[in-house]
Amino acid sequence: MEYCLCIKPNDKNLLHIVSRRDLRKRHFYGAYKVVGTAPDEPAAFAAAAALVQEYCDMHGSEDFSQFFKWARRYHA
Repeated sequence: MEYCLCIKPNDKNLLHIVSRRDLRKRHFYGAYKVVGTAPDEPAAFAAAAALVQEYCDMHGSEDFSQFFKWARRYHA
């Protein structure tokens, strides 16, 4: 089953990992923006960690306030 790495505007969580099948439920996941995909759940967790590490390497790990804009610009 394929999993999607998603971000949601004005959300306190950096990333959400949602299955592609669940993402079709527009009434619940309509605001989510996909920034990456993975073929299975362990790969989705690894991809999420890599995405956060990439952000930290570029911006430091102290301030995640620009993560949403960065993820949409470079990974959406």
